[in-house]
Amino acid sequence: MNKFLLEGKIALVTGAAGGMGSACALTFAREGAALVLLDLNEAGLEKVAGQIRKLGRDALSIVTDVTDPSAVQGTVEDAIQKFGRIDILANIAGHQGPGSPVWEVDPEAWKRTLDVNLWGPFLVCRFVLPHMVKQRGGKVIVVTSGAGDNPMPFFCGYAASKAGANHFVRTIAQELKPYGITVNAMGVRGVTPMWRDVLDAGAGGGTTTEMIRAQVKDGMDPKVEENMPVFLFLASEQSDHVTGQYIEANSLPDYEIQYRS
Repeated sequence: MNKFLLEGKIALVTGAAGGMGSACALTFAREGAALVLLDLNEAGLEKVAGQIRKLGRDALSIVTDVTDPSAVQGTVEDAIQKFGRIDILANIAGHQGPGSPVWEVDPEAWKRTLDVNLWGPFLVCRFVLPHMVKQRGGKVIVVTSGAGDNPMPFFCGYAASKAGANHFVRTIAQELKPYGITVNAMGVRGVTPMWRDVLDAGAGGGTTTEMIRAQVKDGMDPKVEENMPVFLFLASEQSDHVTGQYIEANSLPDYEIQYRS
């Protein structure tokens, strides 16, 4: 694998300070992209930006709350001012939310889950897509979850937000087809810091948390890197024919794109 799949591309990644987001950003950089990094964790952002620069790629890190319209708009404007375009958008910022029976859920905590997982991707798309439409091309990836199509007991806010995100992707994919922009949802695998916080919280997560904790104990602990070939597939020209789809990270195990570590 000698050719850089994303040579000369500009990629914007949300949730880029750690976990799945930082792994994705570094993967894109290894494949030739310059990065715009968004997160609330300033120290984490600077660490990832430094790693990207050591790879010889440019990186712009901006502390941004993806649920704040003015902050997102300003961040996108800064990115366009620096790079002139955005070719790839990876919406990875996520929030697990409360793990408890619906009748015990804090309403504000439930709302925060939907704000990050559904309102956030909408806002980032809202301000990035006009530039992609103008340039008549782009790749949008929204990390959602199989929980959007299947019950996830004790995490109703998370499941509802991912269901909304899955249908958001299917809908806007149709709107953007005439402009050469693909939009796809991606289900990932891995015990990220977000999930580790849930698993370490002790009782209260119900059957879903206990099931995941048991799987991790039995050795089912996927690494974030295992998801990277599918991120690359969806970000590259290889997926020009794919849009409006939900793709699980483990659904393309033999695909020709290999992870460049």
